[in-house]
Amino acid sequence: MPTNNLKPKVPSEGGPELEDIVAKAEHALSEMEGDYEVLVGDEVTQISEFLQTAKNDPSEGAHCIKEIHTIGHNIKGQAATFSYPLLSLAAKSLCHFIQENAAVAEERLDLIEAHVNTMRIIISQKTKGDGGKEGQGLITALEEAVGKILAKD
Repeated sequence: MPTNNLKPKVPSEGGPELEDIVAKAEHALSEMEGDYEVLVGDEVTQISEFLQTAKNDPSEGAHCIKEIHTIGHNIKGQAATFSYPLLSLAAKSLCHFIQENAAVAEERLDLIEAHVNTMRIIISQKTKGDGGKEGQGLITALEEAVGKILAKD
């Protein structure tokens, strides 16, 4: 059994209070929020560039779809953290479409473009929260389109 060299180095009492740790984390997140809007805008631009490449050069389609999925997955994971759950849902729908059938996604670039346009709208209008009735309608429309296209296969 290896010795536990860490125990003597860690005090059993003291240290920062939980409230202080939470307050520092919340402050750090709020400072990063403005940066996130720029970062996510850049990521959506990257998706657009891969989409355009796939349109212009079908031999690159599979690679581009894979990259779009990777970026979409990152957006899906980060967006809710920065008060953009609607953006997260749009990215989730995009990822679901690609994961379920990448070959169909490669053929239906128009639906990927619809996801990109939705994400752009959410970012440009700084739509935080659930987006209300209009925001939910956008996501529902994307999900229904994905469902219909995937059901055809």
